[in-house]
Amino acid sequence: MKTLPVFVVSMLSGLKKITKEQKSYLCIVGLLLLPSMMRAESRFQVSPLFSSHMVLQRDQPVPVWGIANPKDEITVLFDGQKKITTADAQGKWSVQLDPMKANAEGRDLLVLSEQELGTAKVTDVLVGDVWLCSGQSNMYFPMKNVENAPQETASMNHPSVRLFSLKQNFAQKVSDKIVGEWKPVTPENVPTFSAVACFFGTSLHAKTGVPVGLVVSTIGGTPIETWMKSETLRKLGVAETLSDKWKRFSPEEFQSIARAYSRFQTQRDQEYPKAVQEAKAQGKPVPPAPVAPQNRCQDCPSALHNGMIAPLQPFAIRGVIWYQGESNVNQPNLYAKLLPAMIADWRQVWGAELPFLFVQLAPHRLTHPSFLEAQQRIWQNTPRTAMVVTTDVGDQENIHPIRKRPVGERLALAARALSYGEAVEYSGPIFQDMKLVGSSAVIKFKHAGGGLMAKDGELKGFTMAAIDGKHVPARAVIEKSTVVVTSDLSKPVAVRYNWTLKPEGNLYSVEGLPAATFRSDPPKIEE
Repeated sequence: MKTLPVFVVSMLSGLKKITKEQKSYLCIVGLLLLPSMMRAESRFQVSPLFSSHMVLQRDQPVPVWGIANPKDEITVLFDGQKKITTADAQGKWSVQLDPMKANAEGRDLLVLSEQELGTAKVTDVLVGDVWLCSGQSNMYFPMKNVENAPQETASMNHPSVRLFSLKQNFAQKVSDKIVGEWKPVTPENVPTFSAVACFFGTSLHAKTGVPVGLVVSTIGGTPIETWMKSETLRKLGVAETLSDKWKRFSPEEFQSIARAYSRFQTQRDQEYPKAVQEAKAQGKPVPPAPVAPQNRCQDCPSALHNGMIAPLQPFAIRGVIWYQGESNVNQPNLYAKLLPAMIADWRQVWGAELPFLFVQLAPHRLTHPSFLEAQQRIWQNTPRTAMVVTTDVGDQENIHPIRKRPVGERLALAARALSYGEAVEYSGPIFQDMKLVGSSAVIKFKHAGGGLMAKDGELKGFTMAAIDGKHVPARAVIEKSTVVVTSDLSKPVAVRYNWTLKPEGNLYSVEGLPAATFRSDPPKIEE
């Protein structure tokens, strides 16, 4: 009886008087209907990206996809459009909605299955601009930990800004698995949301007036190689030894390693601090800290491309914001090759020259200026990219500075300039060239905005060097749109600004954006 369709079981149990012949007849009917009933319980599903409270990209064709039984006819209804397709032999299906105008009115997206007589209903769907927000821990950094967190989270009431956080997923091969849900940016939801993404999205929404969707794909402690396609890494001759190491693990071993490290993260970030606090309150010895597993999937090349980027493609997006580099900080020249290659890959898959906006790392005792310089070279040599400078929001002892509002707001400025065509300045002063005049050096800048200014007193942070290459402190003054640098050297040949692990420079544009670290003497190739 357990194998019969539910409605047949209900009929049988509801009949008080039934002959043996009637019972046999109903059982036969149920068994004949069983195959179709089993099909109705099988595969029909829309990708989890298409779920309630989502944002669809405006002014672009919008792919919608999912799975069903092979040859099932699928109908998608939204915004007066009706798109019909048939699932392929593997059960995969997709349609493409025509471009739509922005709309802040929540509407329903319906997906119908002919074979299974099923309907998937996605409610409260907005149309606006969708941005992919990716990188490592500073992009993951949650709102509950930012500077002035109680006030900041209380002010985050922007229901037309929606955020989708992908659950951690490392994968040895390209996956289509997506776990996450869309939620509006409200005080109740934001404490665990990416702070940079929230400040970026809400700032952008305030200026454009259209809904904003933020798809957040981040994992802490991850080098850029983890986010890149394996084919691209092979072409570049990068991470081959590390890739071979990870190939030795079976899929089961790989997932076991991922679970073990995830468990360690929970112990380190949540359970251990609580245990320490409780021990101190009770006057007991502090317990030993949890020990990190020997292997971690963060070090597996392509694991996050496979598990947290590829599954998103080809979801329609406007552009990308990227905050990563801390795990590659000792490889400036290699990073200068890898990030442009990753940008090219993502653009190729999405089929457009997506705006790619990234954060130059903030000062930290382990972050050498040569890495910041490499990031600047990437920006200058890669079309449709922008870099935001964060020299004024760093923390020497904390790789995760808590001042995230300026970072998100500057990324929004970059988006407005690069993607929306607004005449706004998004970068602080960037070194352009130097002219030696006697014992002085005259520095010109790009992105000087409406002019230069010294914040909080006289200019600081400049050094000069003679032919011997030894830098000494220098004096600097602003003259119109230039900075004139002098020192006790009679024949200087080079100038540097904030070229130190502990920068104190205070050169800004009048728009309040800090100048980027620079050196006039060219970098050495071996750095």
